[in-house]
Amino acid sequence: MNRRHLHSLRETFMNTVKSQYRPYLLKIQPLWLREKIYWKLYSKKMDDKIDEYLPLFTSAKLEFASHISMNLIPTDVSHKMLAFCGFYELPVSQHIVKLAKTGGLMIDVGANYGYYSCLWAANGTNNKVIAFEASPRNSQALKLNLSNNELISQVEVYEIAVGKEKGHLFFDLGPQKQSGWGGLLLNEQLDAIQVPVISLDEMFLKTDYPDINLLKIDTEGADTWVLQGAKELLRSRRIHHIFFEENTVRMAKLGIEPGEAQKILKDYGYTVVSLGKGEWYANLSK
Repeated sequence: MNRRHLHSLRETFMNTVKSQYRPYLLKIQPLWLREKIYWKLYSKKMDDKIDEYLPLFTSAKLEFASHISMNLIPTDVSHKMLAFCGFYELPVSQHIVKLAKTGGLMIDVGANYGYYSCLWAANGTNNKVIAFEASPRNSQALKLNLSNNELISQVEVYEIAVGKEKGHLFFDLGPQKQSGWGGLLLNEQLDAIQVPVISLDEMFLKTDYPDINLLKIDTEGADTWVLQGAKELLRSRRIHHIFFEENTVRMAKLGIEPGEAQKILKDYGYTVVSLGKGEWYANLSK
């Protein structure tokens, strides 16, 4: 073996090892600073070098559950941050992990690849999750991540959408390169599929499920519909903590006004606070 060939093999090996680890600046504490550094220095510049870091996406370690590894999409905006930082939506992640320590049942509506489901299950051996994911592409990846991390026994997956009433609606899968840009539609459009829809009241009022310690909603604009379909659960105070989003662009397409979700929750005795950037948290007022 000549020197040039040996050098080439050594360089290939070193690049492979390097690609398995996050850049040094994305390991630092505090986490809010890591997040700022990611958006400032890495979020766009890393696109040209993404192939060098593919192992980060096939085994992405979570900051708040270090024994969990997720398989992610290298082109997805949220997944890139998760692979390089170990988390996304930092305030939401921190709140959910804190609540997971006390345990109970979590309902994950719009579970995507399972980040929050994994966090909840991994932070308490008795914690249970019921995860809803209407996208066939996402639901298969969700189940794979749960299986790979031996969390199947803690997480029950339903491949259906959650809305304000039982039925069927059209669903936009979104672009292949983004896992979280799809969502429910009022009318059929090109490449849309039909998906079954259930309300939380329909599912949980007729069963012996325990109270819902945490309800996390991320449905690209339809979060208000999910709450409208849970009015009896809210009225009976069976949901203790709620995280939801306001995607105003998608909400407008569904005819949902900003502030509707907050009004519903306040009417049923919840305190609602903003976590920034369209993220909201609500809990039962004392």
